[in-house]
Amino acid sequence: MNLGYDQPSEDYSAQDRKYLWHPFTHLPAWLDEDHPVRTIVRGEGSFLFDADGAKLHDANASIWSNVHGHAHPTITAAISEQIGRFAHSSFLGFSHPPGIEFARRLIDDYLGKFGLNRIFYAESGANAIEAGLRMALQWQRITGQPQRKRIINFRQSYHGDTLGALAVTGLAHFNHHSPDWGYEVLTLESADQLAQIDHPEEIAAIIFEPLVAGAAGIYPWPADMMRQTRDWCDQHGALLILDEIFTGFGRTGTMFAFEQEHITPDLLVLGKAITSGTVPLSAVVTHSDVFDPFTKVEKVEDSLLTGHTYAANPTACAAAIASLDLFEQNHTLENAAARAQQLTEFLPKFKDLPQVRETRQVGLACAIELHDPKHPDQAAYGAKIGLEATRRAYANG
Repeated sequence: MNLGYDQPSEDYSAQDRKYLWHPFTHLPAWLDEDHPVRTIVRGEGSFLFDADGAKLHDANASIWSNVHGHAHPTITAAISEQIGRFAHSSFLGFSHPPGIEFARRLIDDYLGKFGLNRIFYAESGANAIEAGLRMALQWQRITGQPQRKRIINFRQSYHGDTLGALAVTGLAHFNHHSPDWGYEVLTLESADQLAQIDHPEEIAAIIFEPLVAGAAGIYPWPADMMRQTRDWCDQHGALLILDEIFTGFGRTGTMFAFEQEHITPDLLVLGKAITSGTVPLSAVVTHSDVFDPFTKVEKVEDSLLTGHTYAANPTACAAAIASLDLFEQNHTLENAAARAQQLTEFLPKFKDLPQVRETRQVGLACAIELHDPKHPDQAAYGAKIGLEATRRAYANG
């Protein structure tokens, strides 16, 4: 079987431009033949290697998903063992050991102490956001609050690219083509505005990324924001949804970001690093107060009738179990804390450069914001710098 690893690099570039449409890509720039199309053929540790033999540092961890490094033998072995048994089976009406074991481990070792004790599997982060939103809205209906149809989000938020996830995304450049994505959403600038809401009895849930807004540019939220929103939800009967697709699994210094403000969400959404960036998997974790009313519904249509073909894929669950093993064996959280301290010491060196507006950091999430007041289009300025940085990186090996 030919997997396509036998071509010269220039053929990859030509065929890519001929056949493919890449995500989040400005096509005129991509299709420009001067644009470097780098075809990854191998990974090892924190490095990727392209078809030209260039060694690339995977500086954003393959969109914030890789925890333990590429081609890690422990995770590779777990995936191989599970595929040798069976690669996939439906989780609709069936179960399997890897799905049970990962849920048991995640709850018993990490989340159960916070009262979170039920896991609903999905495929991608956006799928899990959709499931969490549906859980919240349907929970309100079956517990006698059908008027609660509105979701609160925040201006700097990003929660994925399916329609419901876009509805609760506050960043305009992701959803400016249509303001109506199907959910009734109230977008706030900050949690301080919660006190000004006229009809709190209409709010079903609040959603945001705890501690830091990732896709917005690594913007830390104000201190105590989680406590502020948790208290408001408790007072007014709304559910708190925390999107830890970006922040989860050690990125902010603790296994999960919500731990740092000593609160518990009603719905915790996980993805990305859940399998250390190997096989797609995501999940919504909740507690008995949300789960139990669904066990008492009489009508089938009042059940949570949502799910995905590859939800709880056993190969992905096997990878997730292996990732938890590595967290324990390699003291990953302690190592992440040490690397975060290195960042804390290193980032100030950029602050005096004239093009640097500011630096921001939360654990291992950091940003260096560039600004050129003479440039009329800051987005184009950023794209230009990114392209030039890529070219220089290749030129310098």
